[in-house]
Amino acid sequence: RLHLASAEYVLLHTFAHVLMRELAFTSGYPAASLRERIYCEAEGDYGVFVYTTTTDVEGTLGGLVRQGEADQLVPAVLRALQEAEHCPNDPVCMESEPQSIDGLNQAACHACCLASETSCESHNLLLDRALLVGGAGVPGYFENVLEAIYAMRV
Repeated sequence: RLHLASAEYVLLHTFAHVLMRELAFTSGYPAASLRERIYCEAEGDYGVFVYTTTTDVEGTLGGLVRQGEADQLVPAVLRALQEAEHCPNDPVCMESEPQSIDGLNQAACHACCLASETSCESHNLLLDRALLVGGAGVPGYFENVLEAIYAMRV
């Protein structure tokens, strides 16, 4: 079943995908072994849970649990948002018409947001990178965070 579409769900779902990409890189787990669970309830209870589906000893670059600790998670989130700003398929990805089944994706492609089918609870639907970081005339939820990161570097 597909979750009820809302801006909050699309934002959380896209965030989960870009975070999974970053965690796969930093934890050492293959991206296909990570899964997501999105918590998006009408009462305002929101959350993203990223977990592994493997039981072996992979993940020697820091492990998924270690990446969830505050000193590792905050930098991982910031890196994930920075990576989400640009897609190798831009401007086509960012400016494309609605795509996928029934046009349920906006700015999302295999190069930036889509995950393996086994990793995504919503079948890679209801994703929009522009809603996350801004672009194509859409203000991004994390635009101010990204601007603060770049201002600190100057």
